[in-house]
Amino acid sequence: MGLAAKRSPEYTEDIDRKVWRAREAADRFAREPISRKLGWLYQIRDRVARAAERWAAASCEHTRISLSSPSGGEAWILGPLGALRLLRLLSISLSDIERRGAPRLYGKPRRLASGQLAVPAFPGHLYDRGMLPGVRAEIRFLEGVSEVVQASFYAQSRPQGRVAVVLGAGNVGSIPALDTLHKLFVEGQVVVLKMNPVNAYVGPILEDVMKPLVDLGYLTIVYGGADVGGQLCEHEQVDEIHITGSDRSHDAIVWGTDKAERQRRREQNQPLLQKRITSELGNITPVMVVPGPYTDRELDAMAESIAGMVTMNASFNCISAKMLVLPRGWAGGERLLAALARVFSAVPTRYAYYPGAEERYQVLTRDMPDVQAFGTAEAGHLPWTLIRGLDPSAASSLHFKMEPFCSILNVVELDAADPAGFLARATDFCNDTLWGTLNAMLFAPTSELNDPALSAQIEEAVQRLRYGVVGINHWSGVAYMLGSTPWGGHPSTTLGDIQSGQGWVHNTLMLEGIEKCVLWGPIVPAFKPVWSPLHRTCHIVGQKLCAFEADPDLWRLSQLGFNALRA
Repeated sequence: MGLAAKRSPEYTEDIDRKVWRAREAADRFAREPISRKLGWLYQIRDRVARAAERWAAASCEHTRISLSSPSGGEAWILGPLGALRLLRLLSISLSDIERRGAPRLYGKPRRLASGQLAVPAFPGHLYDRGMLPGVRAEIRFLEGVSEVVQASFYAQSRPQGRVAVVLGAGNVGSIPALDTLHKLFVEGQVVVLKMNPVNAYVGPILEDVMKPLVDLGYLTIVYGGADVGGQLCEHEQVDEIHITGSDRSHDAIVWGTDKAERQRRREQNQPLLQKRITSELGNITPVMVVPGPYTDRELDAMAESIAGMVTMNASFNCISAKMLVLPRGWAGGERLLAALARVFSAVPTRYAYYPGAEERYQVLTRDMPDVQAFGTAEAGHLPWTLIRGLDPSAASSLHFKMEPFCSILNVVELDAADPAGFLARATDFCNDTLWGTLNAMLFAPTSELNDPALSAQIEEAVQRLRYGVVGINHWSGVAYMLGSTPWGGHPSTTLGDIQSGQGWVHNTLMLEGIEKCVLWGPIVPAFKPVWSPLHRTCHIVGQKLCAFEADPDLWRLSQLGFNALRA
């Protein structure tokens, strides 16, 4: 059974016409000289900079927060900032390709003790160290990859054009833009972008800022629900599909909408569409806390950071912290939970704008013996909520299989008192019990990180964790914004068991054969993290970040630092 519902002939003809226009432009775009593509990147960046405040204001209106309040900062960060940074890094990479054949790496490749190849991904260009002091990231390649391969599309002398359909996410305004830019400028494909009905308000803004590509037929933006998505996916002139959404939407595309047909196709490994389908499909994001001698300052900073991972965007992020994994009986765990409760109590509840949030909240909190809700939730709001008492051996528990795309942080405790035992148990639990392969975090005491034994145990856990991004003492979601760090689920999944998806986006270094990204940062950063719900100047910092990425210089960096220090 196909995905496309029956629509009027006029409606069907309009979608058909737009896809054919993209097909006619595909070869032309693929063979455009790099100099012209650079010109479009510069033009679009200027247009995003001019539209940034309008974009942020529209996001605030949609999510019912004030642009002039600290929480309004997330509208700048989750909207125009990501696009501006990716556009800037892509222009640097294309300039490198034009001069030397490939994007310049940020340092020399290294071999891990396991023999795995890795390259630095952050910091890279001049200002990165000033923006995020103490943060670094590297990209690790699949076992057997012996050399760095980059930008294979640009190595072709006469590439064939391809048409990609991008099914845009509904939760974060920058996602459709970033997915589209990746397809256009990393993979060399023309794009038909279908906006999600939840955030269709971003569509006209994207049409405006990407007008140079829209006018030439290299990008088409369409609107509608699952029926439009189905028609696009099934169109014979569409070569491949990228979806950011739910695993249910992905499986409907791959295996069909009829339950019996899906089961039959899975068993026979006969996908409905014989097309490349890449995806990013959410995650029950775990935060593992290794037992040890944390200072009070570290525990407070950790609690504030984890709370921000829950509260940002009203918790409608696939990178939101959703499963706090603690050692049972460790006194630091109770101190951390008490600090979390203090932060949640100080943060106003948010409007639950994403469809189905209240229903998911009720299903996951119903009949649970230990539920702590914080804040008075007015109409349409949900309280920040801790759910404790989960049994880690109950592998079929809904809390381990359903992403709580709402204001919930689950807590599970494992019977392992020492760091080595906890790391082994926590890694197995996250890999084998939790749904998702997108991103995970691991916290360890700063004072112990130089201990060779603990360092080796952490490295073993990082190697074993089947996640596309692993963050150490820092939110792994930062990798979403960096651009140079590839974003996607761990490549161990299959179409039949898709988890968080397959394939990578962003990836401005245009690397191939990727296994995961690892990100390190300080528990107590130099600047209060912009995702902290207690940040007092986030709305100013978000605006200054956009201004900096639009046109970076020392003056804008100093303005950014000044306002960050006032947080």
